[in-house]
Amino acid sequence: MNSYRKISFYLKRRSNKLFAGVFGLMILTLSSCYDDNLGNNYFTFTGETIGEYITTRPDEFSEFSKILDTTSVKGLLNAYGMYTCFLPDNEAMYTYYQSKGKSSIEQFPMDSLKKIAHDHIIQNFEIPTTDFGIGFLSKLTMSGRYLKTQVETTSGGFYYLVNSESKIISKDIELHNGIVHVLDKVLNPTESTVVEAISEDENFKLFSEALVATGLAGELGLIKDDSYVLPSDLEVRENTAGGNGSINRVPFERKYGFTILAESDQVLAENSIFDLEDMKAKAKEIYDPVFPEDAGITDITDRKNSLNRFIAYHLLDKKIPRLFFIEKFDKTGENYSVDGGTHSVQAYDMYEYIETMCPNTLLEVRTDRTNVLDPYDIFNRVADGSEVKLTDNYDNDALNGVYHEIDNILAYSVEVKQMLSTKRLRMDAASFFPEFANNNIRVGQARDDYPYESWRFPTGYIERVSVAPGTSFGYLTSDDRFLDYQGDEVFLGGEQGETMYDFEVTTLPIPAGTYEVRFGWQPTGNRGVVQLYWDGKPCGIPLDLTITATNPKIGYEKPGSNYSDPDGFENDKMMRNRGYMKGPGSFKLVRDAWGYGGPIARDSERALRRILGIYTFDKDTTHVLRAKAAKAGEFMFDYLEFVPVEVLESEDVL
Repeated sequence: MNSYRKISFYLKRRSNKLFAGVFGLMILTLSSCYDDNLGNNYFTFTGETIGEYITTRPDEFSEFSKILDTTSVKGLLNAYGMYTCFLPDNEAMYTYYQSKGKSSIEQFPMDSLKKIAHDHIIQNFEIPTTDFGIGFLSKLTMSGRYLKTQVETTSGGFYYLVNSESKIISKDIELHNGIVHVLDKVLNPTESTVVEAISEDENFKLFSEALVATGLAGELGLIKDDSYVLPSDLEVRENTAGGNGSINRVPFERKYGFTILAESDQVLAENSIFDLEDMKAKAKEIYDPVFPEDAGITDITDRKNSLNRFIAYHLLDKKIPRLFFIEKFDKTGENYSVDGGTHSVQAYDMYEYIETMCPNTLLEVRTDRTNVLDPYDIFNRVADGSEVKLTDNYDNDALNGVYHEIDNILAYSVEVKQMLSTKRLRMDAASFFPEFANNNIRVGQARDDYPYESWRFPTGYIERVSVAPGTSFGYLTSDDRFLDYQGDEVFLGGEQGETMYDFEVTTLPIPAGTYEVRFGWQPTGNRGVVQLYWDGKPCGIPLDLTITATNPKIGYEKPGSNYSDPDGFENDKMMRNRGYMKGPGSFKLVRDAWGYGGPIARDSERALRRILGIYTFDKDTTHVLRAKAAKAGEFMFDYLEFVPVEVLESEDVL
């Protein structure tokens, strides 16, 4: 019934986001069959700001208006910018007061009022209901929390729920500086830590028991680094204009975050695990063959004990909502929901690697393009086809993390280790840093009104990075403009405009074996010359990051340009002999803003890999990449690849 109004609304205000994937299409289909019964305010445009809209309707919103006035947050909602406001009506506010044993806002402390206000506002983004998915929204509220959305159908139509309890009773009210969705219940996200939250869930009694018994629950309690203070010289950069239309960003907080991937009691029972003793036996069965030297350790609080390893492998030191395991990095284009534009070539599978809290172990997350309806979030698929997936019980929020139910036993088994050590591991630079996930920094968060963000971090902010005095560590993310894997890159330079640098980054743990190690980057004239080191040893001569692949030192030919070598394979061999490789064929440029030429990385002279060398790792462990400026200029770091030597001959160009 309302399809025409929906389309008109987005053509007018958000022509770049008509639909949000399968979920959006489902809603449009529903709307053609049902009256949505959500009142007459599907959209409104009066020229009012959100603040004015709330102020001028006291019969509906006077209580929330008082909170905004008391906390001075209304000034934001009266100002230029972009906001999404989830607006509780007066009845919702009165019910909330009663639930807290109070009768008015005067009985709440100021910090509680600020939290209420911030819980209901998303700054810098307009999020209409057609951008809602099932699970967390990708943008955080001003209080730094994710909102969970879902759709419920009725005999007469459908409605949206936020955080499982708050019903949207008027949606997509378009105003001068954003969008309002009216709620019938105040949003009240849990203040429980992730350990407390899962322990209160009746579905995970046995997992919670093991989490406490192993002592690992104590590893998941951190919330925020209270000692962190943003240096004043960096603070002045925030929200100032950068080069080529970017916006400068800095981190005002340093939060911690955790993810638990847990088998429910039902899933454990399906695998003959009914109590802690059964779990110990299963853990010993799995982990003793992987770590035979530790088979005799019986203290379950010892990090080398099999049960301890079993539970720790389910724990991640970064908060990862379902969308951010891999799907968001596979759909990076600004207009993805309209034209499918994204940095990944979605004919090919994509892989992400995550360090777990079981020492020196990796978790693989991949896509399966053959499964059109459910291609994401496949964990540790091994040779016989066994794998782990999320169930429908995902995105369970907590103050410092999230937990998800999984459908099978998750473990670093012999088969998983074999899988990881016999394939190419390509790791995006941003995947190394939990701080990026925990502080809303990684790709996919760029503001709607800027093409990309330029982040700078104070010394010590990123735990895996060590920088010499005078070196500035940063991160660039763009929906469209970069010919980079996943559309983002780490960059370094000197402070106060200098461009000499020296830094070290600790990689994710790599399984034992012999690997060809590669460094991926995008050359431009602003780069410098760098001497790279691997585990303290220099990787050949300094690398000139400014020259493109067609330079005679590299000798690139675009595939298809030489009739005698139509696929470019002979040119690949010649480049390898010189220590270089073309970019992969599995990622591309979304929008050519700077004349890169050729949208696919393999077809562009501005996407390169340098072979750092062949290295034998005698144990599963992390490694150190050092970059030291040999000639002034920027340094950028896109991704690393680890390729077992036994698969080099059969490796594809993706």
